[in-house]
Amino acid sequence: MKKLLFGLKTFSLMVFWGLVMSASTRASAGFKPSSSNQENRTFSETLVAGHKGLQFKRWRSQETRRFSGGMARCAGKAQVNLTPLLPQLPTPDKIPVELTVEANPTFLVYVGESKFPVKEAQFTLLNGKGDRVIYEKAISLQDKVPGFVRISLPETTQIDSEQDLLEVDKTYNWYFTIPYDPNDGSLDPTIQGVVKRIAKEESLVQELAKTPEMNHPKVYADYGIWTETVSSLAQLRERYPDNPQLEADWIDLLESVGLDNRVPEYSVNRSES
Repeated sequence: MKKLLFGLKTFSLMVFWGLVMSASTRASAGFKPSSSNQENRTFSETLVAGHKGLQFKRWRSQETRRFSGGMARCAGKAQVNLTPLLPQLPTPDKIPVELTVEANPTFLVYVGESKFPVKEAQFTLLNGKGDRVIYEKAISLQDKVPGFVRISLPETTQIDSEQDLLEVDKTYNWYFTIPYDPNDGSLDPTIQGVVKRIAKEESLVQELAKTPEMNHPKVYADYGIWTETVSSLAQLRERYPDNPQLEADWIDLLESVGLDNRVPEYSVNRSES
């Protein structure tokens, strides 16, 4: 909040703080996170989120990992630009460890213009150490480039139908790769993401239950859960492509995490894997 000018009258000062306290009361009534989350959230972020459209504020303790994949480029002139829909960090060699509350989250990738034929991609999910494959799937990209690709995971493992694919409090690495050279996999364009599943708090469950579905992305954003914020909004845009509020929310969300110059703003394609 900007520092008040010295010359303001006492009456104006009282009115100003009265309005701020009123806004605080309304925000608290509409969103009541757990006490542990309240310690990580600042009052200023509550006001900003309420007045600037759909904003993602990473107010939770944010982990990062060193970037081991990257926007790989194929040899010579053949290349394709891939962008994972993840918040951008100022350090180019690191990526955020983003949160999910689901055992089977949905990830989004933007596949841009390519200088070689792009027909398919490979999605691979590894454990936190990166030494064990948890899930993998071939994805058809026919007639989907350029465009957004949604990768929806199954709820359970392929071996045990009772075991969640993503376990609570565990971190996973995922890779999206486009085959290019069958003799040298190091030339395949690849992007990487890191996700951690956390428990779904009861306050989040209650907030979602009483909130219209159109506002669910805002609820997830308020709780600092990126994966469901962007995937729920993308799904809503597919269902209601002509809704101007969803379009504005999409633009605001991308801008709030530094993706506005990385991916286009047009409607999300129907490209779920």
